[in-house]
Amino acid sequence: MKKITLTIKDDKKIGFLMKLLEEFDFIEIQQSGKKVDEAYDFFSSAGMWKGRDIDARELRKQAWKRSR
Repeated sequence: MKKITLTIKDDKKIGFLMKLLEEFDFIEIQQSGKKVDEAYDFFSSAGMWKGRDIDARELRKQAWKRSR
């Protein structure tokens, strides 16, 4: 058995491709943890630090904190 990975450049064509591949009985489709057509919306995270009293220096300090 061989495995291939496809990168679809046009999101509008994913539905067509999936329907086409489902017609072949010798192809098994395994979906990853994320939905194929689901993309992360970067702008939905905007304002997540609003109202918090923290700056870049404090974030770095917490991120690089090491226990000895």
